[in-house]
Amino acid sequence: MKLNWIEQMAQRGKEKKAGSSGGKSRFSGEYLATSYLEFFEQKKHTIVPSANLVPDDPTLLFTAAGMVPFKSYYSDPDNAPYPMAASVQKCLRAGGKQSDLENVGRTLRHHTFFEMLGNFSFGDYFKKEAIDFAWELSCDVWAFDSNRIWISVYEDDDEAFDLWAGRIGIPKKRILRLGKAHNFWGPVGDTGVCGPSSELHYDTGEERGCGKKSCAPGCDCDRYIEFWNLVFPQFFYTESGKYDPLPKPGIDTGMGLERVAFIKQEVDDNFHTDLFLPIRDAVARAVPKDRVTEARLAINVGADHVRALVFALSEGIMPANEGRGYVLRRLLRRALTKMHPFGVREPFLSPAVDAVVETMGSRYPEIRQRHDVVKDIITAEEERFLVTVEQGLDKLEDVLDRTRSKKKKTISGTDAFVLYDTYGFPFELTKELAEDAGLGVDEKGYVAEMDAQRERGRGRSFHANADAVEETEFVKIRAAESTEFRGYTDLECRAEIVAFRRVIVGERSAVEVVPDHTVFYPEGGGQVSDRGTVRFGNQVFEVIRVFRRNGLIVHRLDWDIDTGGAEDVIHSNKKVQLTVDRTLRRSTERNHTATHLLHAALRKTLGTHVSQAGSLVAPDRLRFDFHHHHGLSNDEVRRIQEIVNDNVLSDTEVSAKVVSYKKAIDDGAMALFGEKYGDKVRMVTIGEFSRELCGGTHLRHTGEVGAFVVTHETAVAAGVRRIEALTGLGALSYIDGLLEGQRELAELLKTSPDDLVRRARAVLDENESMKRKLAERDQEATGDRLREALANAQDISGIRLVVYRTDDGDLGGLRKQGDLLRSNLGRGVGLLFLDLEKKPTVLVIVSDSLLEEGTFAANAIATSAGEKFSFRGGGKKHMAQLGVAGGEDFENIVGFVRTMLGEGG
Repeated sequence: MKLNWIEQMAQRGKEKKAGSSGGKSRFSGEYLATSYLEFFEQKKHTIVPSANLVPDDPTLLFTAAGMVPFKSYYSDPDNAPYPMAASVQKCLRAGGKQSDLENVGRTLRHHTFFEMLGNFSFGDYFKKEAIDFAWELSCDVWAFDSNRIWISVYEDDDEAFDLWAGRIGIPKKRILRLGKAHNFWGPVGDTGVCGPSSELHYDTGEERGCGKKSCAPGCDCDRYIEFWNLVFPQFFYTESGKYDPLPKPGIDTGMGLERVAFIKQEVDDNFHTDLFLPIRDAVARAVPKDRVTEARLAINVGADHVRALVFALSEGIMPANEGRGYVLRRLLRRALTKMHPFGVREPFLSPAVDAVVETMGSRYPEIRQRHDVVKDIITAEEERFLVTVEQGLDKLEDVLDRTRSKKKKTISGTDAFVLYDTYGFPFELTKELAEDAGLGVDEKGYVAEMDAQRERGRGRSFHANADAVEETEFVKIRAAESTEFRGYTDLECRAEIVAFRRVIVGERSAVEVVPDHTVFYPEGGGQVSDRGTVRFGNQVFEVIRVFRRNGLIVHRLDWDIDTGGAEDVIHSNKKVQLTVDRTLRRSTERNHTATHLLHAALRKTLGTHVSQAGSLVAPDRLRFDFHHHHGLSNDEVRRIQEIVNDNVLSDTEVSAKVVSYKKAIDDGAMALFGEKYGDKVRMVTIGEFSRELCGGTHLRHTGEVGAFVVTHETAVAAGVRRIEALTGLGALSYIDGLLEGQRELAELLKTSPDDLVRRARAVLDENESMKRKLAERDQEATGDRLREALANAQDISGIRLVVYRTDDGDLGGLRKQGDLLRSNLGRGVGLLFLDLEKKPTVLVIVSDSLLEEGTFAANAIATSAGEKFSFRGGGKKHMAQLGVAGGEDFENIVGFVRTMLGEGG
């Protein structure tokens, strides 16, 4: 007898449960995802591929739910491209309101990155069908034990309660009515679409529970796992606080694939499903075998976070100090910090990337394509932070010990600030590790310290800034809500002044005027403002700055006059002539169009992960900051320069038009994260090469750029690079300067410009040879001094005390000498003094034999000496240091240590 589709799927489910072809077939994650989509395809849903983790909405950090790509369809279902949809959506919850970050590792079910199975209706079916589908798939296809499924509904949703009890047949004692916190969704903002929800929970057994009599769905323990959430968007919440029924209510469901796999594969937790286990095993290999069990939660954190990093980095999101990039950096640092207490001191996430790609690459080919790049980025970030975390954790341990010794339960805001400001240790990690140690952190105190630092910075900036402005209120001539900008097409116009004021700029006075319309571009989007003139009758004043203020465009004039005098001139000239400096405007446009070409060339050369992090467009230069994980090679810079100049030579048309935001994004225009765009946006297009949302001014053809040359490529911050460049005559002048410098250098080296590189290399080789000889001589002298110090060692109760002074070198060299001394010390302690005028330092070393005995430790000696003589001291057990004022302090420390050794020996 031929089985229908549902029966076929159910039969396949039974075969999976029986484990007919090995562990992976036993309700594998791939099977669950595929069967979900097949089920809803049979139910006439359109299968929609996963959207990116970076949503089209620039106000959102990440796609955090399956409904994000469809959210506009709920308020306007008639314009939805299909009435029903289903998807397996990549989601990331690691920042913002929906963040699960703090729970990852502390529970067995929360993740940052996860896959959400979802089915959606935009005004088509409603509660009855959604509940039918959920029950049919769970019990008939996936063979869930129906007696272990509990239901929660919103407390006032009688319709959902009756459907579960009457139509499906769930015993009423297993249907709970919960409040808004559990079973009501939305609105996302102050107003908008919202509605009740109903959740399916699976009872995993008493042994996973908290033991409380009140334990039930909604409890924070791991017994009742919510695996499917059915949201019923049926209201619109208004500004007046009313819930207006939607004319066409919808359905929005979400189910975590990882949770379903955990239930069906009957394993310990999500991390032991086939979706996670290979990744978890790869992370666990970094931990010493005898510590794997105690490192369980840290390994789970690493496995979770590396999945999130691989998928986010594969979409071109780069680690940074703000926005999405900061979330990635925090994930990576959190994983490293969690593993550190278990002896992990080397990068371990990058090897786990291979496991992520092997486990998930068949369903998400984009992570295979970006495999090598992702590994490089993660390795670079790991190596950079491991240096910080080593020092920061030592200091944090000191802070924790000091806090406990004072019988306090909270780390001071000052200590948290010092950890961040001096040692680069992120506040979030301080807070989390303090909680692990049973302590809190004074967050208000930390914020106060940060605010105080910003104020100190502002104070320094104010006194150093000759353009500090003293403002007064505007004198309004007539009411105006905005200034119309006409500068895209015109460079001069007649206008009426609607407001003005006198300001003090540095030590000079100026006048700021607001016209009803203008041709002057106000500074914004990285582009500087236009310069030019404003004519009042026979009087002409230079425009030195233009900026926006609450919809108005303010023009600052170089006009030293009192308020009354300015008012007389303005009232006697109803209309004024505004004229933009054409040469400066054209130079600025040249650099702005070149900036767009540069952005596109960077993405073409380095990858689509490149995105703008900041820019400056001025008449004389351009500067472009972008997200990228390492410095550019000379070949990469040369290639980028060639691509831009090829587009300049092609003389491609540059066009700008106002379109809807959705159309611009659909057409491939780049939008900046964090920018708030209206329904209508201005899209600047350069042939098929570049398309960006931009309000700035541009050339009409790329050929007008003239020439483009990169002058500098540098790092701005971790993961952020900067390119500075010139165009037009500025580029030609720069090249002339380089050629002239080359000629002068050739003369100095007594060679020709063509032979300059060979001659310079020869001179450098000679210089290196001389340096090596001098270093060998210095090393011999240092060895002699160390041997002399060892020979003069003092024996105190069987412990050798070696005292060594030097006034040559630096702290790095002193540490190397300390390592050399330790290797020859025997059972002893060494005190090394770097006697420099600016920063004299004492280094304390302790031999391995003393450390093994537990008698003395370098950091304990340094801390005790520091407390005795009011110096800051600390470090590691084998080597520590103190900052002192001079040689007399060193002698005091030597005497102090002699006493310690005598008493301790």
